[in-house]
Amino acid sequence: MKANELMIDDWVYNKNTARPMQIYPMIFSQMFRSNPNATTEDYNIFPIPITPEILERNGFKNNGEDKNMLYWNWSICKDCVSYDKETGIIRIFHCLGSLIFVNPLRYVHQLQHALRLCGIEKEIIL
Repeated sequence: MKANELMIDDWVYNKNTARPMQIYPMIFSQMFRSNPNATTEDYNIFPIPITPEILERNGFKNNGEDKNMLYWNWSICKDCVSYDKETGIIRIFHCLGSLIFVNPLRYVHQLQHALRLCGIEKEIIL
């Protein structure tokens, strides 16, 4: 993953400490200052896969399943998240009424970005 794919407060996994961590300004600027073409792997920072458990911890309620898909409701949108059990891909397919955002998401930082694009500032709980 390129360092420029991350934003401040994104959750990632730090292999040096063997724990999840949030990106903060100092880490972000160090990555870019030392090498603009660096990947996060150069710093032992890796994306965290989204799991059904992470969705549930963050207020998404399981709304049933159909074939390989699990669906969740969230307080602001009905059936707003689908999770493909085979590929692990998340899709947010409608939030806030008329706004439609369909994009495959695999990692927590991508979910954070999608929610921000929907105008939702949500502190993600791992």
